Formats: sequence, structure tokens, C-alpha cells
Amino acid sequence: MTLTRSVPLPWLASLAVIATCTLSSAARAETLTAEEAVGRAASQNPTLRAALLEATAARQAVAAEQGARRPTLSASVTGQYTEAFANGEAGLSRSGSTTVASNVALRYTTDIGTGLEVGASADTSWRSLADRTTGPSYSAEAYVSARQPLLRGAGTDAVLAPIAQAQASAVAAELDRELAASQAALDVLGAYWELWYAEQAIGVQEQALVAAQRLLADAKARAETLGTGTRVDVLQFSTAAASIADALSQARATRASRAIALGRALGMDPARAASLAATGAPPSLGALPPAAALVRAASERSRELAALRADLDATRARVGAAEDADQVRLDVFTTASVGTLWANDALPGLALPGGRPAFSVLGGLDVEVPFGGGRASADAARARTQLAAAEARYQARAEAVAAEISALRVSLEAAADQVALAAETARTAGELAEAERQRLQLGIATSSDVVQAEQTLREAELRRLRAAVTELTSRFQLEHATGALLERFASVLSRRSS
Repeated sequence: MTLTRSVPLPWLASLAVIATCTLSSAARAETLTAEEAVGRAASQNPTLRAALLEATAARQAVAAEQGARRPTLSASVTGQYTEAFANGEAGLSRSGSTTVASNVALRYTTDIGTGLEVGASADTSWRSLADRTTGPSYSAEAYVSARQPLLRGAGTDAVLAPIAQAQASAVAAELDRELAASQAALDVLGAYWELWYAEQAIGVQEQALVAAQRLLADAKARAETLGTGTRVDVLQFSTAAASIADALSQARATRASRAIALGRALGMDPARAASLAATGAPPSLGALPPAAALVRAASERSRELAALRADLDATRARVGAAEDADQVRLDVFTTASVGTLWANDALPGLALPGGRPAFSVLGGLDVEVPFGGGRASADAARARTQLAAAEARYQARAEAVAAEISALRVSLEAAADQVALAAETARTAGELAEAERQRLQLGIATSSDVVQAEQTLREAELRRLRAAVTELTSRFQLEHATGALLERFASVLSRRSS
């Protein structure tokens, strides 16, 4: 039977356009390995950059608190002129005095709360009377002062609480940075292997299209030249080829969206990201550890749980500071000083009255008791409640992580089984498709049988690729939850993020 009219194939024009765009994109493609993608994200990902800045800020906060513990030096120079009226034998008179005073002091608070101050002061004064000016006269004093809290503010827990909070917050920020790096690596790897799957799917569809075009050409030859085929066979294979061309077009669009998604994780604009291409094959990650070992590893190495524990340490330090502030203030203080006074007209040089300086000692107790408890009592109660809530959240998250790891391991075992089953199904589907093509050549199979077998082969191959990617990304998710993913890419992340 010979066909007198060719079958219209409008999809061939669109297929040519798709092929042209593909060649143009391939010429501009930027191929990356998975490690290169993770390394690029370490230097360009905005989320990771924000975590790095927050960790730096936390370290600066520690430096600020440590700086606040250093001794401080203060110095001052003041001048004063004062006039006064006096009523004497000669009547009302005016007198004036001029004073220049200077002071220098060194202050320091010890780790147990003792406030120490060592200082010295010197004054020079002149006195102006109605008919003469006396002076100058000089005075000097050196002193040592100490104040020791006995209740509020006493002990290292109270004095060093700000540093302890800052250090715990810095540890939490560093762990959050590592968690952000691990999450960035996970996001990049997920996007990368989705792009890889999209590219492999294009290859499957292209191979299927080539096979469908070959079957269509054979069907047309049998129908138009040999007379052993039918127009139904031509239409059947033409429809199958058009369907595959449509699937190929969708696969190319999916590949473009996956490239843009990977580019976003790498901090690239969509125009540049569209040219990204994945290379290589899914790596083998080794045997899956037992569930108990994974849960134990998560409790020891999980950056998320470690960051939560550091936050708990900071909260405990805040509770200690709040409870200290809720106490009565009871301080014991003392000041010892030594000084002298001399004038040029009476005591020239540095002579001391009586041959020794004057001494002074002051000591006492200072008490402060707020009425009705004050604000500090409520602040301490709130801090304790917040600590209890934080401990409950940590316990809940630790249990959730353990459950998540167990579920991920089960899913990963199922994914591994799916990989083996999908590979076997794809192999069987390939043999079936080849057998149906041979049967068609012998005339004992219909075009519908061949089309169905080819479709089954294409779907089985896509399932095999999807199962491989699912197994790989599930393994990466498990390693992220247990803290192992960061260790796998630690060298790449540290080299590019530093």
C-alpha cells in the first residue's frame, strides 16, 4: 500500500528551533563539578556571608567585654576664681582666691568585684586681699581606695557574667556559621544534582526522539516504498515522535530553571546562571552507618544542637547576673590618704609640718535595700523562666533531630532499594523494546506494541536517574543532620570563605 500524500509534521519546525537554541547554549555552557559549585557558594552565597559577619560581630563583642575589664586612667585639671565679701574693722572689704587643681587616678575592678582606685591630686592657690596678694600655697595628696561587695556584685559569677555571655554567644555564632555553611553546601548540592538530572533527562528524551524518528522513517519506507506498511503505522510513530518532542521541550525548560536555581544558591544572576552545566556522575558515598551510630554522631557533632547548647550557656550566664542583681547591695569600703600643705613664704622648699605628712583613713559599710522587691526580682524570675523554656526547646529539638535522622535513614534505605529496582527495570525495559522492534521487523508486532515498549523504556530510564539523585540527596541530608556534610566539604568551604 502506497501513500499518495505525505503526513504533515508541524513539530519538526519547533524541534529545529529547540536544537538551534540547545547548540547555542551548549557553546556558552559553564561546566562545574559538585565540589566547584560548593566552593563558589562559599565565597558568593549571601546567607553564608551574613553568618560570617554575625560570627565576626560576636567575636568583637567578646573583645569589647574583655576591654571593659582593663584598668582605666583618668586625669583632670581645673581652675577656679572666687570672690567674697568680709566685714572687718576697716569696714566692708572684698577678697578673692584663685585655685588650680589637678588629679590623676587609676581604677580597676578585680574578678571578685573589688573596686580599686589609686590616685593623686595637687592644688595651687592664691588669695587676694584689698591691699595685697598672698601665696601661692600648695597642697598634695595621694590616696588608695577599695570597695568590696559582699552580696550584690560579689564573686566571679557576677563580675565575669558579661564576658561569659559574650563568649557563649560567640561560640553560638561560630556554630551558626558552620551550620549555615553546611546548609549552603546542602542547598548547592541539591540544586546541582537536580540540574544534573535535568540534563540527563534531556539526553534520555533526545535518544528516544532519535529512536522514534528512525521508527517513523522505517514506517514511511514500508508504507510508501515497499508497500508492506500502513498509514496507521506512520501516524502511530509520528504521534509518538511528536509526544517525545514535546517532552524534550519541557525537559529543556526544566533544565534552564534548574540552572537558575543553582545560580541563585551560588549568588549568580539568572542571565549568567542559565549557562551553568553539571558534569560527572553521582559519587559513591560508602556504606550507610547504623541508626544508633547516626543518632550518637548527631548529638556529638550536630552544629545545630551545639549552637543551641551554647545559647543555653549564654542564658544561664544571664540568669546568674539577674539573680545577683536581685540581692541586697552590701559593700565594705575604705580609703587611706596621705597629704601635705606648704607655702613659699612660710615653708620654703618641700619641708613638712612636724616632719611628716598628714594621714587620713575612712572606712564603713554601704547598704541598699529596694522596697517591695524592685525590678530586679521580676527580671530574675523572667530569666529563670526563659532558661527553663530554652532547655525545653533544646530537648524538643534534640528529640526531633533524632527522629529526623531515623526517618532519613529509613528513606535512604528505601532509596537504595529503588536504585537497584529501577536499574533492573530499565535493563528489562531495554530488552523488551529491542525485542518489540525485532518483532516489528518480522511483522508479528504492531506499531502500538513498539511505541508502548519505547515509552516504557524511556520512563524506566528516567526513574533510574531519579532514584540515583534521590538516594544521593537523601544521603547529603542525613550527613547535614549529623554534621558530617561540613566535614566532607570542610577544605573547600574554609578555603573559599576565608
